[in-house]
Amino acid sequence: MILWGGGVADPAAPPGTYQVRMTVDGRAHTQPLVVKRHPLFTATDADLKEQFDLAIRIRDKVSEANNAVVRIRDIKAQVAERIQKSPDARLKAAGDALVSRLSAIEGAIYQVRNQSGQDPLNFPIRINNRLASLLTVVNRGDGKPVGNVIPIFDDLVRDLKVQTDRLASVLSEDLETFNVEARRLGLEAAR
Repeated sequence: MILWGGGVADPAAPPGTYQVRMTVDGRAHTQPLVVKRHPLFTATDADLKEQFDLAIRIRDKVSEANNAVVRIRDIKAQVAERIQKSPDARLKAAGDALVSRLSAIEGAIYQVRNQSGQDPLNFPIRINNRLASLLTVVNRGDGKPVGNVIPIFDDLVRDLKVQTDRLASVLSEDLETFNVEARRLGLEAAR
């Protein structure tokens, strides 16, 4: 995926005591690790915890959006493979309808016309890129998130939910319609 102005880096751990675990040559080693706040920064431990918690929530929504795109692409590939195996008109019609609906959802979540790093200049970014950009803003610096971040995040979460609800509906209805046709022809159902 090509993202513009957004990243998928995990947020830095807030101050606290953690356990680091490594496995080397089949042996697990555990050691405590203390993360401390930078002494020259004015952010409090509570500010950094708030920043971290929000960044984790945004990261999880970026993952949800990206996983939806991955799932859509996987199903579209399965549909194409089954259609190649059979010239049946009913299977093709069901597959074309399914792919069309999936593509609309995919295009709402991710800018599918992006082919290079410069393409987002020509094509508007979508939900996953907007979330990833917001994550970059929240992760930048050490401090409490700025006041407008949470309303923006809430709007993006609502936008994503609309699309994931549409995806769930397509998977329960259109995918099943396609699979009925696939099974009728002795083909494996798409998942």
